Parts: sequence; structure tokens; C-alpha cells
Amino acid sequence: MSTKATIRFRDQSAEHPGFHLYDDVLDSLGSENESDSPVYLRLDGVAAKLQTLDGGGASVTVVLPRVVARELGLLPA
Repeated sequence: MSTKATIRFRDQSAEHPGFHLYDDVLDSLGSENESDSPVYLRLDGVAAKLQTLDGGGASVTVVLPRVVARELGLLPA
């Protein structure tokens, strides 16, 4: 059983990468306010550059076609 609650989804095609934007319902169980819990974004078929940071964590650069960025609400329609 999955704990993913899909917000937006698109299968990868020959023309465009796929994505899955979702909540993990287990994150919100311990939270009093849903706005405190994170959302997750999985990208399939994209070019990405990952750089680890000295202070911990990483910097991720992802190349998205404009049509996908619009579908995710990152650019105006």
C-alpha cells in the first residue's frame, strides 16, 4: 500500500518527461497543520545536475521543457 497522495501526475512520453507531485500521508499524521508537511516531486526522464554542498545537502539543477513547467504551475499558462 502506498502512502502517496497524488497532487499532479503525468507519464513520461517520447516528447516530454514525466512527473509525480505528491504528499506523503504519513508526513501529515504527526503535523497539526497540513501546510507544515512537505510535498514531493519525482521527475522522470529529465537532465539533472547534482552538486553536494559543504554545509550539507545538495544543489540540484533540473532541465524542464516549458510545457512541463507550465503544467507544474512554475510558469504562467
